[in-house]
Amino acid sequence: MARHGENIYKRKDGRWEGRYIKGYDVDGKAIPGYIYGKTYKEAKEKLTLAKANIQKAQKPISSDMTVAMWFEKWLESQKRIKRSSYTTYSSNINKHIKKRLGKIKLKLLTDEHIQTFVDNISNELAPKSVRSVFSVLRLGLTDAYEKKLTIELCRKMKLPKVKRKEVKVFNKAEQKAIEQYIDNSNNPNDIGILICFYTGIRIGELCALDLDYIDLKRGVISIVQTLYRVKSEKGKKKTELRISTPKSESSIRDIPLPKFLIAKLSAIKNGSGFLIQRNGKFIEPNVYARRYKKILEELDIPYRKFHSTRHTFATRALEIGMDIKTLSEILGHSSPTVTLNLYSHSLPEHKKKEMDRLGKLYNPSN
Repeated sequence: MARHGENIYKRKDGRWEGRYIKGYDVDGKAIPGYIYGKTYKEAKEKLTLAKANIQKAQKPISSDMTVAMWFEKWLESQKRIKRSSYTTYSSNINKHIKKRLGKIKLKLLTDEHIQTFVDNISNELAPKSVRSVFSVLRLGLTDAYEKKLTIELCRKMKLPKVKRKEVKVFNKAEQKAIEQYIDNSNNPNDIGILICFYTGIRIGELCALDLDYIDLKRGVISIVQTLYRVKSEKGKKKTELRISTPKSESSIRDIPLPKFLIAKLSAIKNGSGFLIQRNGKFIEPNVYARRYKKILEELDIPYRKFHSTRHTFATRALEIGMDIKTLSEILGHSSPTVTLNLYSHSLPEHKKKEMDRLGKLYNPSN
């Protein structure tokens, strides 16, 4: 295709084709636009008009609203989102966005301002936290753009790469020692650790697990709520505990129980209320995690975060050959891809076993 002029090409069919960028997707990738003309002159006129329309659409209305004023207003409009998400939005806005960008007028805000902002907070925060702040910034500015308060921004920002952390799990000997401790424990709440080892549920889901959601006849626990701490809006307390639905739709799930867990739960299940409780009241995750830490100390097992019980479940599941889709659904992941990316360290041995099984089919004598 012969090029003639600025992004105008002569096609093999005789027509002239003009190319331009009509926008950007959520990942900052350019979305191409095309025009066609019978002559170079016609194509150039159409291309000039198309570019002018793009610039006109991006022209903001006159407003003296600052970034700080807009994000205060925008945050107020986010009341319907989950309380935990609202707390994250509020924290990122007040601690970072308003502090560094707040005085700039929306109509004067540029991608250069935003890139400088990202670079500066990258010197203070972990890459994952930087991306969290940027995500909130982009959400708010996208809304401002749709309301024609600013030009389209946050299109091609350079963000720090998040290094994948090594997933820490208990080895089989450590897991067995913990399980034996729990079997001999006089604390009925210790069974929660065992449940996490064999279902992969999160600590917030465990602490919010109501006995009404344990169906021993079916041998299933239903994860429909989680317990977490959020910023308080009332009284002198900085934070408060809340029980709400899990963070995503995929986290709401039914998990089949191994037979030994059904037997153990049958022996202790009585009435209603929380499975993990003290005097009929739930135990918050931080308090329960301290009990877990104490058990590790007594067994002289190196400390790992409570979430390692979930990682250990996933690793053992892969080791015995559980398929990724089933594992993903039990863990409450949004897709098997998430599970694959998180537990790829466990797959080499699993792959080898599967290939060995396939190799057993080889029998040239038959």
